[in-house]
Amino acid sequence: MVKVKQLFINDMRNIIRDRLLLYCAFLIPFIIIIFTRLVIPWISDTVTPLEPMYPIIFLLIIIMIPIMFGFVIGFLIMDERDEHLLTVLRVMPISRNVYLIYRMAFLTIFSFLYTMIFPALTGLVDINLVDYIPHAVLLSLLTPILGLFANILAHNKVQAFAVYKTFGGIFFLPLFAFYINNDLKYILGVIPNFWTFMALDTLVTSGTQDVIALTIGFITHFILLGVLFYIFNKKF
Repeated sequence: MVKVKQLFINDMRNIIRDRLLLYCAFLIPFIIIIFTRLVIPWISDTVTPLEPMYPIIFLLIIIMIPIMFGFVIGFLIMDERDEHLLTVLRVMPISRNVYLIYRMAFLTIFSFLYTMIFPALTGLVDINLVDYIPHAVLLSLLTPILGLFANILAHNKVQAFAVYKTFGGIFFLPLFAFYINNDLKYILGVIPNFWTFMALDTLVTSGTQDVIALTIGFITHFILLGVLFYIFNKKF
């Protein structure tokens, strides 16, 4: 517990020291919430009615939160790679796996908290927050997934930016499923957050849980996390 506490303190120092990470971890999520709360309704009232599109807009914006925190995780790990900390951990009292699990969990929890408060603070959709919890968990799991992807595929921060742009775009593709009126939309099911979007859409539009989509979503996310964790450990 003492070791984890020290890691937490070091992480907060690193985030505060790096303005880009500080903005991504704390400022930008708040800006997203404020924008959604004030600007979207204003556009709907004064420019063009958007209320029928609120569920899609909700999905479009909320996915940005775990992507943002995935960016922070990825760059924290990349800094530690550059400092050869991952190699040093092999001979340190704290195990490498414990450290990596902590590293994944640290900002995933922040991602979950921001994701949980997003519906209530933005007012775009009216959902039961208790029913929303498993959906928020699924959304937040994209944070470590994206952080691991970036570190596995990128050798430096320039390449990491390219990875984030690519995968950030990929995570938006499941939104097109709502405009496909046949089973072809399930082709997008290879993207893990497709099932999160399907379950969330059911919750938003009907107030019920799509247990099948949630189950497939959790299985998909945990399998992908396990594979990425294994590859990362082998590579570094």
